[in-house]
Amino acid sequence: MQYRIKQYIIWLRLLAKRLWKQPAYIGLITLIPILGCVFGLAEQESAGGTVVSVCVEEGVWSSRIVDGLQKQETDSILEFVFCDDAAAAEQSVVGGTADCGFVIPSNIEEVVLDEDWRKSITVYETSASSITGMAKERISGVVFRLYSEQRYREYMGNISEDIVDFAQEAYESHLIDGSTFGFRYVNYDQYSQSNYDTTVTSDMFVFPIKGVFAVIIFISGMCGMLEYDTDRREKRFVRMAPNILTYIVDVWMPTVFVSFAVLICLWISDGVRLMGGQFSMGVMLSVWDFGMWLSQIGRLIAYQCIIVLYCCILGIILRRQETVAVAIPILSLGSIVCAPVFIRLSTYVPLFAVLEKLFPVTYYLMM
Repeated sequence: MQYRIKQYIIWLRLLAKRLWKQPAYIGLITLIPILGCVFGLAEQESAGGTVVSVCVEEGVWSSRIVDGLQKQETDSILEFVFCDDAAAAEQSVVGGTADCGFVIPSNIEEVVLDEDWRKSITVYETSASSITGMAKERISGVVFRLYSEQRYREYMGNISEDIVDFAQEAYESHLIDGSTFGFRYVNYDQYSQSNYDTTVTSDMFVFPIKGVFAVIIFISGMCGMLEYDTDRREKRFVRMAPNILTYIVDVWMPTVFVSFAVLICLWISDGVRLMGGQFSMGVMLSVWDFGMWLSQIGRLIAYQCIIVLYCCILGIILRRQETVAVAIPILSLGSIVCAPVFIRLSTYVPLFAVLEKLFPVTYYLMM
């Protein structure tokens, strides 16, 4: 038994040494930090904002709506540009200077308080508009905060003035200090599972570094299928292990190396994001606590197991090395398109709710 274990250790060492001599694996591991830097730079560039034109017609709430939307810009990619009239808002959308436009009528206070607010705000958008829904949420958030304040004053109207002033002050402070509402974003990346469960995150578009890394790990596992075919034909490890064990280890071993590189890059990425571009070793070391490290490592190990099982099924279906080689770029592209790496297409086309489940990347992103 001891001799057998020693044999397996030697075998794994040989496989590890072989990987470091393979240009494909060196390329994949090198690609991980490069992609991390590229997406990080793209994320910073995206912070410039997406323009939304808004015409707030003169009325009781107009100045407060403008102030509220201007405050919204501090934690959003949306940049609100205010127009003098509806025609200017419409023209900015038609001319392409704004992604979408809104016209808020002067009597917005009346229609909202009378609960007759449907279709009261005019929206201009083109077929290429991408953030109209997000802009609607921001604008409605400002309007209905004013509505809630008005209703609150009416409710407190019959109570003494001192109590009303105290209650109003408490209302305004607790509405925005994070103590009243706690939001948990279940599809958010690492922060929703660490110390940030009750932090309201911005609608800043987060580039899918985790999804891209998951695709690279998947590719490394499929490349292991090609290595196994060569080992089987040349009968390299016949005396050490049966074919099925050789297949599993050949697929699993490259995912281990790539997963380690991904783990380090995810840690660095979270640290850079948390520090806001100012490096601090103390902050870097405290970005992930022990539980977070275990959680991330556990997810990667579970993902490796999914890839091994997936590749075992692929091996039964595809069989020939040439077929596997042709399938690798197709499955990689399918993972990027169908799995929710950049965008969840199943939100718009129900068919993709089925297609995304055909790729292991989806299951990693769901962890």
